[in-house]
Order: sequence, then C-alpha cells, then structure tokens
Amino acid sequence: MTYSRSLGTGMHSGSFPWGEPGRALRSRSASGFTLVELMVALAIGTILLLALATLFINTSSARAEIDRASRQIESGRYAMQLLGDEIRHAGYFGPLINPPQNSAALTALPDPCSDTLADVQNAAFLPLQGYAGAASAASLDTGKLGCLDSVAGYKANTAVIVVRHVDTSNSTTASSPTAGAFNMQVSGCAGDLSPYVLDTDAATDYTLHTNSAPGCTPITAAPLANLTPFYIRIYFISTCSNSDCSAAGADSVPTLKRIDIGPSDATSPIVITPIVDGIENMQFDYGIDNSPSPGDGIPDVYTDSTGYVSTVPTSISDWQNVMAVRIYLLARSVDASSGFVDQKTYALGSVSVTPGGSYRRHAYTQLVRLNNPAGRRE
Repeated sequence: MTYSRSLGTGMHSGSFPWGEPGRALRSRSASGFTLVELMVALAIGTILLLALATLFINTSSARAEIDRASRQIESGRYAMQLLGDEIRHAGYFGPLINPPQNSAALTALPDPCSDTLADVQNAAFLPLQGYAGAASAASLDTGKLGCLDSVAGYKANTAVIVVRHVDTSNSTTASSPTAGAFNMQVSGCAGDLSPYVLDTDAATDYTLHTNSAPGCTPITAAPLANLTPFYIRIYFISTCSNSDCSAAGADSVPTLKRIDIGPSDATSPIVITPIVDGIENMQFDYGIDNSPSPGDGIPDVYTDSTGYVSTVPTSISDWQNVMAVRIYLLARSVDASSGFVDQKTYALGSVSVTPGGSYRRHAYTQLVRLNNPAGRRE
C-alpha cells in the first residue's frame, strides 16, 4: 500500500492542524492572577498579619506584666532585707559591753529629728523607737519629727521607725572622727573616766584608750581607741520617689526612704535618701520582754494583742524592753496594669488597707530579733 502527502494550502510537511504544541500553555501562564485570586490572596495575607500583630502585642503585654511583677517582688524583698538588717543591728555599740543608760531620766520619746548634741546623747539609750501611722507627720508626735516635712513627703497612715547604732563595718573605724556624722569612741581600759564618748565630728574630747600593746597600765601609755560613726536613721514611707516631694515635677510613686541625722554644724545635718520605690505601706508590731528585770531577752507580749492593746509601746521602759519587731510591708508595682483593678484588702498587722487602683501588689511580713539588746540579757 502506498501513501501520499498533500502539499496544498494550509498543509505542509511537519505541520499540525492545531498549531504549534505548547503555545496555548505559554499563553495561559502569561495571563497571571485573576482579580478574584488576587483579592483572596490579599485577604489571607491581611489575616496572617493581623494574627502576627495580635500575637506580638499579647507577648509584649505579658512580658511587661512579668517585668512589673519581677520588679515588685525584688523591691519588696530588698526593702524587707534592708529593714531587717537595720533592726537586727539596733543597739549595736561596738565593744561597749553595757549600753548607754537613760541618764537624762526621759519619760517621753525623744525627738529623733533633733541634731542637737545633747538630745542625741540623751537618746542613745533607746536602740529603737517607732510611731503608729497618723493622718500627717505633725500628728505622729506633737512638736517633734519636724524632719518629716513637705520635702520628705510623709505618706499618711504609715508607720515610722527609728534605729540607733554605730557602723557595723570595721573598715569605718578611724583614729579621727568621720565628717558629717556623730561618732562614738568606746574605752577598752578601766582607767578611763567614762566607758564611751558620743560627740560631733568636730569634737576634741575623744581621749579614751584601747587595751592594745603596751596595755592599759599606765593609762597614759595606752593608745587611743578608734572612733566609729554613730547613726540615727529614720525609716518612713514617702509619697514620691524624688529627694524633694515639694519640688515641681515630683512623681507620685510611694517610696521607702531614710533620714540620716548628723551634727548641726555639718554641711547637711539632715539627709533624705530614697531607698526602694514602690513600697506603699509599712507597719510594725513590737515584742516586749516584760519579765522581771533584767529580763531574759525573749518577748512576752506583742503590741496590739490581748496582752497589750496599744499598737506601739506606751512607755519609755517598754521601749527599752523591745526585743523583737514584726515588719509588715506592702509593695506595689510602679506602673499600672492595663485592664486590671486591685480589689483586695491587705492585712498589715493591726492595719487593713484596700488601696484599689490598677497596680499589682504583694504583702510581706518578717519577724526580726534585736540581737544586741536581747543578747545582753541571755
């Protein structure tokens, strides 16, 4: 059988009636997305972007809350540790065996803000004194506590505590007074006329001796005893974290602050130092050793209890018998939390507070023993 190919019009050798293969496929590929496909793709992309943005915002918010909580916890713990250490050291007078006595026969709490030498000397027998919260600083103790002024910014209804002791670091002892502070020199020789000297940084009567080589006999040959700074520290809650709450631009962050009292002739006899911000409230209970004198150093009753109805010791003798302090602190986040309202009531010893607002809070408590007054009675 034979075959023949026509070479007529429209036909030639190697041609296909449907055109060149692949041309239709290339034409379809070059056409791109349709409008509907493009809109669907944009919608899907928008949804994905919104989901990612929401995830990012939620993660950032959660991280911010964690940071606020961590800072709040850190502030509360640090404030509690600092106050605990200060109270433990109350009544520490270095090598002085017998503590100062109430030589001025005081019957009322001395003014801790006084920088007059005689007042400081007369108050040295009190390692600790405190005040229950009041509506204003002037109401804490009439005619006293003048250093808790508008600059200090005392926060109403928060307690105040005063601690007295010498510096606990051996590196601070020196042969001459520390500038800007009261100083104490303790005798190590029985031949000295007094067991200690408490005076200003400009005094020249630091003449007591120490029992170092060649010894105390004769007393004129004994070396002079070193001097140590003597601290009067007032801890309180302030309405701002700035050093001056009365100045323009002062914030409203509640802050634990300390006032250091120095000699009246010092450049700055009263120094206010912000310690920990975010501490919103502070209260205390005091453990009193009312055993027969001299006592055993163990608290027999606590203030605001069935055996002692007052929130603070009511007499000088009771203040001298304080052997322990229970500290209550309320720490607050510095920044508010969006969408959160604190509706809790916090019990701080005898005081209960419902501060409200959008701040997260945590209450802390700790029982601290006054090692030096209690140890002397054991």
